[in-house]
Amino acid sequence: MPKLDRSEFKYNAKVFEKNCLWCGTLYFASRSTAKYCSSTCRGYANQAKHSEEAIPYDETDKMISALLSENAYLKGQLNRYILENEELKRQLGEQYKQRNES
Repeated sequence: MPKLDRSEFKYNAKVFEKNCLWCGTLYFASRSTAKYCSSTCRGYANQAKHSEEAIPYDETDKMISALLSENAYLKGQLNRYILENEELKRQLGEQYKQRNES
């Protein structure tokens, strides 16, 4: 799964912004020599190299793949924010009870 956001790495990690040679997706890599956004693209490129016809992803497949990746990332971010919000609500509720008891 390509990493579409810089925040998935440690704050002091060396990160390289790359374009996939197969599908053209913009992604972040931890290696300067990375060429492909995922093992899927690497596999397709390898198959194309060994076959007579090099046929890349259909544009629709590229868009669907990129959207699914972004959707998964955003779903994870949303779940994280929901958990943080619930924790803050719990903490505020405890503080409110302590103030009312004293």
